[in-house]
Amino acid sequence: MNLSTAQASRRVKEVGIKKIGGSTKGMLIMQFLSESFILSFISLIIALIYIKITLPYFNNLLGTNLFLNLLANWYAIPFLILLCLFVGLLAGSYPAFFLSSFTPYEILKGKVKNGRQNCWLRRILVVVQFTVSILLIIGTIIMYRQIKYMLNKDIGFNKEQLIVINRADALGTKVSSFRDAVKAIPGVINIASSTGVPGRNNNKFSYTMEGRKDETFMMQTNWVDKNYLETYGITIASGRPFNQSFSTDQQACLINESAVKEFGITDLAKTRFMSPRESKNKTLIPVIGVVKDFCFESMRNKIGPYILCFKTDEMMGDYLTVKLSSKAFSTTIKDIENEWKEFIPNNPLQYYFVDEDFEKMYIQEKQNAQMAVIFSILAIFIASLGLFGLTSFTVEQRTKEIGVRKAMGSSVTGIYIAISRETIILVSVSALLAWPIIYYIAGKWLENFYYRINPGVFSFIAGLSITLGIAILTISYRVLRAARVNPAQSLKYE
Repeated sequence: MNLSTAQASRRVKEVGIKKIGGSTKGMLIMQFLSESFILSFISLIIALIYIKITLPYFNNLLGTNLFLNLLANWYAIPFLILLCLFVGLLAGSYPAFFLSSFTPYEILKGKVKNGRQNCWLRRILVVVQFTVSILLIIGTIIMYRQIKYMLNKDIGFNKEQLIVINRADALGTKVSSFRDAVKAIPGVINIASSTGVPGRNNNKFSYTMEGRKDETFMMQTNWVDKNYLETYGITIASGRPFNQSFSTDQQACLINESAVKEFGITDLAKTRFMSPRESKNKTLIPVIGVVKDFCFESMRNKIGPYILCFKTDEMMGDYLTVKLSSKAFSTTIKDIENEWKEFIPNNPLQYYFVDEDFEKMYIQEKQNAQMAVIFSILAIFIASLGLFGLTSFTVEQRTKEIGVRKAMGSSVTGIYIAISRETIILVSVSALLAWPIIYYIAGKWLENFYYRINPGVFSFIAGLSITLGIAILTISYRVLRAARVNPAQSLKYE
């Protein structure tokens, strides 16, 4: 609409001549709508080609397997045709009625104002478009800040240079021997056996506590060996870690700070849980230490109570975690694979990196952020086209004013500021409309994460600044070109 009406003054004489030649308003409306329909149809063809080309990238981005087949459903082609007609009607209706409304008398007398009094519609369109653009830009900034926060936040343990071997229970009674063999590899710093690892915990049991038998305490449970804390770099907050020198430690446990706070534990030495594994004659498990909280799940969730029980070599474990040195990763992993083949020849080694596994937890957020960037670029591009149309229309209307200003001694800078003032106002209005909306939407989205950022003022100012900068760049060429025109030509305009 904005681009079409911006060019209206160049087609005024065409409308006047056709009306004098006998064309009716209806015929002119059909002409301009037909032009809009043709442009919409051409756009549809280009869009389908563009989709065909970019679909593999889109599938890779979202991990989907979409394909373009217009013949798969009978309604696909009719729907696209109706969509094409709807877009053509929506985009071409106002320019068609606007251009066809001129009377031959007004055109021949040069009294056509080119709808300046109706410029409010074009301004509304620009404001709406830039409101959407600012919403997407600010939303994208907040999403990337939250993702960066989750990936860089101190999660309570060191996830770098760790690989986890799946299905370690396949080793059976050979776990201890395999662990010693891997520990002897030069590139291995440490190795630990456990029934769970951060991001893969699946044991949650209900415990009772000595002296508080009427209460139950749900805790994520992990049976770990003596090397587990050192391998993961988990810190002891109070008490002591497991010590193989103490035979009683095999019936002891460690809990995290969240368990201490949530269960109201005040005296660690007198705290003993009752084992959930036995229905009769439940074993008392004394607490010998408290570990600092660490993220054993996604940061969407609050860190809950966690208990670490001692795992003996006889107990089956699902995972082996290997801490590698920073050098010769591939060589060390190859050596581990060779050792695995020595122990289990017909069972391939399955492993993953802990840091990569944690990043996969937020793959959906990353995909959403990447999609938001794409849509932000598209929204800004379309909004910039609309703004260019509005600016072109404004320059057309103010050509004589620009000539008078230059004749009276106004500089190019002064004229540029006078004309671009409207753009700055429109973008500012868009920001005022977008800010409360995106503040509400971002707040709701961030509620999905227990550990989250504060949207802050920066994101909102950055969104406005980016949009304003793009808007200024969009209009600069058109405005500066008009401001540099010789005043004599401007005053003779029309």
